[in-house]
Order: sequence, then C-alpha cells, then structure tokens
Amino acid sequence: MPDDPASKILTHAQVDEWVRAERSAGRRIGFTCGSFDLMHAGHAQYLAKARAACDRLLVAVNSDASVKRYKSPLRPINPERERMYLVAALESVDAVTVLEDDRPLELLLRWKPDFYIKGGDYRSSSLRSGSAVEAYGGSVLVIASDFATSTSAMLARIAAVEAHSAPERLPQREVRGLVLLDRDGTLIRDVPFLGDPSRVEVMPGVGEGLAALQDAGFALAIVTNQQGVGIGYLTTDRMIAVNQQLFRALAPHGVRISKIYYCPHTAADDCDCRKPKAGLIERALRDFGVSPGRTFVVGDAATDAAAGTVAGCRTVLVGTAQGECDYRAKDFNDAAQWIAAQSLE
Repeated sequence: MPDDPASKILTHAQVDEWVRAERSAGRRIGFTCGSFDLMHAGHAQYLAKARAACDRLLVAVNSDASVKRYKSPLRPINPERERMYLVAALESVDAVTVLEDDRPLELLLRWKPDFYIKGGDYRSSSLRSGSAVEAYGGSVLVIASDFATSTSAMLARIAAVEAHSAPERLPQREVRGLVLLDRDGTLIRDVPFLGDPSRVEVMPGVGEGLAALQDAGFALAIVTNQQGVGIGYLTTDRMIAVNQQLFRALAPHGVRISKIYYCPHTAADDCDCRKPKAGLIERALRDFGVSPGRTFVVGDAATDAAAGTVAGCRTVLVGTAQGECDYRAKDFNDAAQWIAAQSLE
C-alpha cells in the first residue's frame, strides 16, 4: 500500500535532516513554491517537469497568512494543510513544507537547493530570489505550462457558472415507437467506404418521410455497418463528418436523429454487432427502452431485414433488394407512411 501523503509533509527542522541525507547520497535537490490553492493541470505538469530536472523535489506551500497577504484577504480557498496534503499526494513531489513568508529567500538560503524552479511565464531574471540562488552556485529554472488554466481563471469560471440559473429540465418525451434506419442505400446514396461529406446525397423522400415519422411520435436512430473504419479505408472522424453532413441535409425538415449505432468490424471478425446479427438493434432497444413490438427496422438489404427479424422487430425494405421483410416499399416516403399506419403492441 502506498505511503500516506502526510508522511511527505515535513517541518523545517525535518527538512534540514532530509536535505542532509539527500546530499550525502549525492542527489540533486530541486525547490519550488506556490499557493497551489486550486490544483490544476498546469500545476501537475510543471511539478512533473521540475522533478525530471532533479533527483528530489521539495515544494514549499504558502501558508494561509502569506496567501492572504500577497493574493487577497479572501484567499486561500483551501486551508494550508489540505493544500500541502494534495501536493504531497503527487508522485513527482518528494517532500512538502510550509512557506510562512511571502518570498522563499530565507528557505532558499537555509537549504541551498541545486535548482530553484518556478512554473509559469516568468523570466529567470525576473525572479527576485534568483540572484541569491546563483550567488551560492545554484541554478534557476522556469518551466512554462502547455495549459492555459490558472487558479484565477478557474475562480472566474466558477463565478460565471454560479451566476447562471440551471435550465429547467423538461420531462422526457414519451415515444410512440422506434424506427431504426440503415444509412447507406437507405438514407443516402450508397458510395462504398464513404468518407467525403461532399458526396452525401439524400435519397428521395427521406426528409419528408423522417419528418412524418417524427411527427407521428417515433424516435429515430441509425444502425449501420461501417467496415471501412475497421479495415482503414476511412477514419472514425471521416465517418462522423459524413453523418454531420446528413444531419445538415435533414435540418430543413426539422428531423432529429437521436443516436447512431455503428459496427466497424468485418464479417471475418465474427462480432455480434454486424448486421445480419442483431447486436446493434438490441443495444438500441435497451437504450431507448422500447419493445421490439414497437420498433421498425428500415433498410435496403437483406441483412438489414434479417437483423430486425432476429431482434423481433418489424422490417421494411426500400428498393429492389431481395430478402424476407414485413413490407417492401417503393421509396422511403412509402415506407414511412406504412409504418405510421401500423398498430403498435
């Protein structure tokens, strides 16, 4: 079991002994300090980089009194013991002590660390204690953060969030049923391994048919085989870009696709989600809480209808594809009208 972080928190007298022991072992000591009031990614990164520059890292955490003096009478947010404990919990930190003064000069001269390290956008020449460190033979390091986060920015963000009233939660709209839609060849023209949004072409009647289904109380989701992702013909990002273009094309009809379920596997992978297996459909039924008797699967291939049948749903094929189904529609609008006219279990 890892040591309690509290074991790293040392008094100044204990740091005296710690420094002597580390020096006797030939280890280079790094020293840094700060309030560490609200820990963030910038703190964690700079402390990790600081530890990489030395053999042992000592962190002096400003006391509550010093934070009030040099930051604000309203700070710190967290008391010094808790701030010290959190810093000590980091693997990159070897020892923690308290900094009672506003500046670390007295502690630097007391322990003479090999490195005086600060994080942020300082210049080493601007650190007031830097010249004293260099005078005894130490080095000054400034480590810039890759993160723009700061404690002040976090506090400003918290204040902004708290100033807004949370929006009212609307009751979940009950759906009459669920329509699960194949994408390629059913909603959009079938282009093998489509990854170019500019080639998205919505099939005739799709916008009007989806709008009619939505108005009739059906939730809409897509279930699609996308083996091109699995074999590397297109990336997931490109697939998503194609879906976004589809959404833009449907927007003038007021259509909302609730969710997209996709299988990136090939037939050789023998997964449970690739149609004609019913894994995607069964997952959608669970997510929406809709029974198979109130669910319709619409596609343009026998595999779409087969997957729907296995899941216990009613199936519709659009176009000329061969396969058993509950209804064969001449176009998507015809499919939508047939679904809307069905009684639901």
